[in-house]
Amino acid sequence: MEKTYLARLDALKRLAAELPRTRFMALARIEALIRMNMGWEALQLDRNLPDHPFKLTHDLVDRAIASLESARSIAFCDGGLPLDVDPRDQTMEEEHHDLFQSLWVQFDADQYRERIARYDDRLRFNDLHKGVFDGMRVVDMGCGHGNFDHAILNAGAAEVVGVDYGEESIRYAEAARDRLNVPESKLRFIHATVYDVPEESGSFDAAVQNGVFHHLDDEDRAYTEMHRLLKPGGIAWIYTEGEGSIARDLFHVSVQILADVPAALVQAHLAHLGFSINKRYHLGDGLKAVYRATSVAALKARLDAIGFGDYRHLIGGFDTDLDVTGDDPYAAEKFGEGDIRLLARKTG
Repeated sequence: MEKTYLARLDALKRLAAELPRTRFMALARIEALIRMNMGWEALQLDRNLPDHPFKLTHDLVDRAIASLESARSIAFCDGGLPLDVDPRDQTMEEEHHDLFQSLWVQFDADQYRERIARYDDRLRFNDLHKGVFDGMRVVDMGCGHGNFDHAILNAGAAEVVGVDYGEESIRYAEAARDRLNVPESKLRFIHATVYDVPEESGSFDAAVQNGVFHHLDDEDRAYTEMHRLLKPGGIAWIYTEGEGSIARDLFHVSVQILADVPAALVQAHLAHLGFSINKRYHLGDGLKAVYRATSVAALKARLDAIGFGDYRHLIGGFDTDLDVTGDDPYAAEKFGEGDIRLLARKTG
C-alpha cells in the first residue's frame, strides 16, 4: 500500500503557509501538529490496529488540516501580534545549538536521575552494563547535559569525557556531576565542536554518538573525528535516525511548517499545556530539530569508508523506541528502518 498520507501532508504544508505569521496562528499550528504527532504515537504503540497504519495516518493529517482550517475561519480574533524573531535567519547548526541546550537544562535533579536510570536500562537491554566498558576511557561526542555519561560510568568506565558545543549544556552537566558527587577525574566536560575535539589521537577506548550527528551539516566529518580519537580496535556506540518511519514523515513536515516559529515559543506552549518534561523534550525536539535520516546499509557503507566495521545491532528497548520487531504485523510500515543503533569497531 502506498503512503497516501504524504499527499495530505503536502496539503497541510500549503495551508499552513497561507496563514498569517502571527502568534495566534503560530499557536494554532503548534497545537494541530502536537495532536497529529501524538495521535500517531498512540497508534504506533498499538499492536492490533483496526486498519492499515497508512490509512490511519491519512486520517490524522486530515484532522490537522481541519484544525488549521478552523483556526483560519476565526482569523477575526487574531490581534495581529507578530512573532518577534525568525529562526530561518540562523543556519541549521546555529538553531540546533540554541534549541538543544535550552531543552537539556529544563530537567530538575530527580528528572535527571530518572534519565540516567533510563540509560542504565538501555545498556542492560543490550548486555553492555557489565564488562564491556570496564576500565575504559570514553568520549561522548555531543553529550548534552551528560546523563548518558553517568550510565557509562555505572557500567564500569574509568573515565568519561563529554563534549558539547552548548555552553549552557556544559554548565548544567558540570553542576549535575558535582551534585551527584562524581569526581572530575572520572567525568570531565569540554565546550567544543564534535568536528574538532581537543584530545589526542588514539586516546580513547570507546566513543559515543547518541543521536547527535544526524543533526549536523557534515556527519562524515564528525565520524572521521570519532575515528581519529579512538585507539585501534576501539568501539563506538552509534545511534542515528532511520528513514521511512511514519513518525519521521510527520515530524519532518512539522519542522518545515514551524520553521519560522521560535523554539522558545514551542517550548513555552508545551509547558503551558502541562506536558511532562520528557514529552516537552520529545516534542520540542521533534517539532523543531532537523534530522538527516538514513538506512542501515547506507550508514554502514559510509562508516566502512572511514574505517569502522565489525557491527553489532542494538535495540532501544522501550515502547517508544522504533525497534523493528516481529511481534507487530505492521512493523515495517510503521517504523521503516527504525531507530538505527550500532556498536561498531575501529578496524582501519
